[in-house]
Amino acid sequence: MVLGRNHLLPLIAPFLSNPIVDWIDDKFTALCVNTLKSGPIPQHVAFIMDGNRRYAKNKGLEIFKGHEAGSASLVTIIDSCFKLNISNVTIYAFSIENFNRSKSELDKLFEIL
Repeated sequence: MVLGRNHLLPLIAPFLSNPIVDWIDDKFTALCVNTLKSGPIPQHVAFIMDGNRRYAKNKGLEIFKGHEAGSASLVTIIDSCFKLNISNVTIYAFSIENFNRSKSELDKLFEIL
C-alpha cells in the first residue's frame, strides 16, 4: 500500500501542533514581514478567495472544511497586512455565482463570513 499525502497528515499532525513548531512559524513569519518591509509597501492590496472547495476535495475533506481553512488563511493574511502597515485591504470572498450552491454550503459560508 502506498501512502499519499492525505494518509500521512494524521501521522504528522501531532508534531505540527506544538510550541516549538509554533515558535518556528512565528519567527519565519516575522522574517518574511521584515524582509517585505525593507522594500516599498503598497497602501492597498486585494485578495480573491478562490479554491477552498478544490482544496477540500484534494485533501479528502468535507467542503466546509475547505472554507474553514480558507478563512484561517485569510486571518493570517490580514494579520500580515497589519504588520506591514498596509492601510487598505479588499477581500473578494463571495460572488453572485456562490448563491447557486446548496443551502447547507451557503449557511456554512455565511456562518464563517
